[in-house]
Amino acid sequence: MKSDVQLHWDYFLLLEKDLIAIADTIELSEKNYTTYGPRILQLILSTGSELDVALQSFAKAIAPSSSAATCKRPNMADYKKVIASHSIDQFTTAKVRFLRSEISIVPWAPLAGNPNESLSWWDSYNQVKHHRAEHYESANLKVALFLIAALFVTDAYLSEARSDPYTGSTQIIDWEGATHMYMPQLETYYAAK
Repeated sequence: MKSDVQLHWDYFLLLEKDLIAIADTIELSEKNYTTYGPRILQLILSTGSELDVALQSFAKAIAPSSSAATCKRPNMADYKKVIASHSIDQFTTAKVRFLRSEISIVPWAPLAGNPNESLSWWDSYNQVKHHRAEHYESANLKVALFLIAALFVTDAYLSEARSDPYTGSTQIIDWEGATHMYMPQLETYYAAK
């Protein structure tokens, strides 16, 4: 049976394929950040939903007694508390780059100064999810890229928190340089490698 880490990673790779299909028709460029349409909307809704589930899995791995892990319906405020308490430096410095473009994103950076800071890409996702007609233009390429970058970071740190390496390589998403900081509780795990 697959672990939750592998299940999340496999789904991430499917979402990345959706992004690749979009990138075949829309250049991944900051100039196109405001581009929107049904395929981008679909990617945003799928990625946002998966991010919610992945964050809950991360919370269960790193802070099993937290409200993010024990609540029936945790929210981003619950997840941000876990990130702030257990992995703020890792999340807020993780820079993701999109190959075939010049785009590098640090999706969780707003939390560095204030863990309660709003995440505009998450707010846009929720607006589109709950009020699609009024916020359809908010379902744009920028939001999609920030969501998928945030999911990439979350899945990577979930893998580390569980000491369960995932299998399967990304095609257009990767860490930017040496910005991937290991989680402190895993220093002995990485020192042994």
